[in-house]
Amino acid sequence: MITNLRRRPRPDRLASQQRRTTNQTGRLVYLAMLAVFAGVLVNYLFGDFVILRADGLAVRDEVTIATTYIAGVKSIEVEEGQQVSAGDPLMVLQSSQILEQLADLSTRRARLAAEAADFRIRAETVTKLLPLAERRERETDKILLTFDELSERQLVTNARYDEALRASFEASQSLVKLRTEGETLTDELAALNAARADADQALDDLRAYYDRGVVRSPVDGTIGTAVAVAGDVYRPGEKIMTISTGETYVLAFLPRHYLFAIAPGMDVAVSAGRLGADGTISEILPVTDALPDEFQNTFKPRDRSQLARIRFASPPPFPLHAKVRIGRRLFW
Repeated sequence: MITNLRRRPRPDRLASQQRRTTNQTGRLVYLAMLAVFAGVLVNYLFGDFVILRADGLAVRDEVTIATTYIAGVKSIEVEEGQQVSAGDPLMVLQSSQILEQLADLSTRRARLAAEAADFRIRAETVTKLLPLAERRERETDKILLTFDELSERQLVTNARYDEALRASFEASQSLVKLRTEGETLTDELAALNAARADADQALDDLRAYYDRGVVRSPVDGTIGTAVAVAGDVYRPGEKIMTISTGETYVLAFLPRHYLFAIAPGMDVAVSAGRLGADGTISEILPVTDALPDEFQNTFKPRDRSQLARIRFASPPPFPLHAKVRIGRRLFW
């Protein structure tokens, strides 16, 4: 015979029991995580409306070194990041195009010099022959007057009279030609001298511009990261290298939507990792530009922002082209 060792209560007859108190720590952690997530989401979606947060680059004014003619790099005199002063040699270029132009201008100047010498000889010849031609004209005029008197008294033949007329005409014709040639030579010589002066000036300017191929720095500054290599060939307008000059400032990309005023003169804080400095917005540029690739958000469409310049009272600790963050001093 089977007997129950323990009397089990029936489920439909359980007495009311008080639920035991559970641990509150897990609930608090869960709620805190929800609050943090909500705060991050709100900050991500609407933080730019109330908090100044902008990205920027530490830059300096940039001068581009390029050529206006086809040239090959013969040698490089500088390195990346090197400090240079205005007038320092940067590189030596070699251009067959400029050398041909120099040869053409030299040939033209020599040809003009030869023509000018020939014109001067002709002008001196005319100057020396002109008194003789004038005297010849006077003498033939006197002879013609004598023949006129003899012809009226019929003491000279028609053939001799014609000869006297022909001699007087030739003398007058020769004098007119010499005078005309003298005036023409004077004008042509003046024009030729002006052309020679222009050719000389063009040759001197081209020689000074080419300077035997030596390219010098136009400003004081720092050589950029892209430096040419000996043997490279560049076409007109192609960038060979860049020089950063002037004081370092921040080119800031301001947010598109904000509910607070941003104006020149506003004090901001600029940071790059452990480096930081105080700056002032000196100018808000009336242009927008696409954010650089390093600032673009993968989960957002490509954005454009208004540009602003941030100046520093003292040299900032940021290296050139460093990525920085801009915010209000209150939040740093």
